[in-house]
Amino acid sequence: MQNHDLTDQASDIEKYDLAQHIRDLDEIGLTIVPPAKLGLTIDYFEQLRDAILRVASERTGVMFDLDKNPTAVFNGRPDEIGHLIVSHLIHEDQLFEPVVSNPVKRVLMTHLLGENHRLAVSDGWIKWQTPDSWEGEATTGFHADQSVVPPPWNWKLPHIANMNWTLTDYTKEDGALAYVPGSHLEGRLPELGEALPLSVPVEAPMGSLVLFSGCLWHGAFRKNTPGLRVTLLGQHCRPYMSPFQDFKGRVSEETILASQDPGYLRSLLREGEEQLRIDPVPSTRVV
Repeated sequence: MQNHDLTDQASDIEKYDLAQHIRDLDEIGLTIVPPAKLGLTIDYFEQLRDAILRVASERTGVMFDLDKNPTAVFNGRPDEIGHLIVSHLIHEDQLFEPVVSNPVKRVLMTHLLGENHRLAVSDGWIKWQTPDSWEGEATTGFHADQSVVPPPWNWKLPHIANMNWTLTDYTKEDGALAYVPGSHLEGRLPELGEALPLSVPVEAPMGSLVLFSGCLWHGAFRKNTPGLRVTLLGQHCRPYMSPFQDFKGRVSEETILASQDPGYLRSLLREGEEQLRIDPVPSTRVV
């Protein structure tokens, strides 16, 4: 992959009208990019959403209907909190590639993690109505994604960043991502009970890109409505960190060559880099 210098980055920020989003990342720790700036169609996002539900059905044997809560009984926490995570999605279908190599996402990730960042996670998140038995306003506890790194953290140089692509409309009632604006500046994890009273929901239409620093305190509100909230998420990390999921040598050459940016995709997947393989088995899980 040809490296971009600072001039290239500045040119791309202007080209895609991302100056305010860069300021949001610096000052708030999170930015929401509307669908109109991403160069992808709503039809594509609908296909992406349906592909996540299809893969989840293939792996679990459970049919997922967008407008209904699952009727199947899951073992363990899925029935307690109403979340299911489907991992290693970039292995599954060419549909999962365009969001990974998207040029707008690349510019924002480069701002946070530098030019040679890596894809660390490629997951789908399916969330349904929170059971009445679950107490509390949040179903995902507040945390920061780079909690594997001991604090204090330098917010200007995060080790990890995350992207969430909203494949259904995001509202607080529908169990949206919750975050504390500016919390990335604290350089530490939140104390127990500290973050929820300060948090706000991510409210955004389907097809938005929600991108945030690994230092940001975030969780998720309980879902009070029936039906599914569907998200494609992808943590990224700096090149000196081991990705949580290993993609090296596991994505087909056909997928890479069909990418709008094959060089960038190869770099994200660590192709040509010698490293121990980890976490080779796609799964479904909850957090």
